[in-house]
Amino acid sequence: MPAANDWPQPAGQTVTLNGRDDFAKHFMVSAALAANAGEPFSDAVGLYKEIEDFRGGSGFSFNDIAADRAGTRFGAYAMTSSAAKKLQQKLNAGISEKDIMPATQDLPEFMPETEFKRRFGGVDAPEYKKMMAEIERRVAALPLYR
Repeated sequence: MPAANDWPQPAGQTVTLNGRDDFAKHFMVSAALAANAGEPFSDAVGLYKEIEDFRGGSGFSFNDIAADRAGTRFGAYAMTSSAAKKLQQKLNAGISEKDIMPATQDLPEFMPETEFKRRFGGVDAPEYKKMMAEIERRVAALPLYR
């Protein structure tokens, strides 16, 4: 459609959660994965990405995991028939990012593999599970799910 070249172009927007655009990306991808393939798959993809990051990227980030878990919870919640209408009503009434995204500023991030293993022992270790339980607690306490 050649006429489309003359259409007005929308202004670019940067979407952030907790002031970071990468959190919005983690959230949205996780929500879509959870809604379409289920929570376990979404969780596995998020964890895999962080493991890849500690092996040569930006390092393991519990902040990213928190954004992943918040998105996963949102996607799974949206697909639950008993919650879908309630979710739609809340979205129509207006929500803020504090309704869907937990606090992350105190969570460890940018950890290379050696530091992650030293501090948390690995993904089956008690310290890792303790941190994940804290993230789950924060996500469960979000206003959208009350």
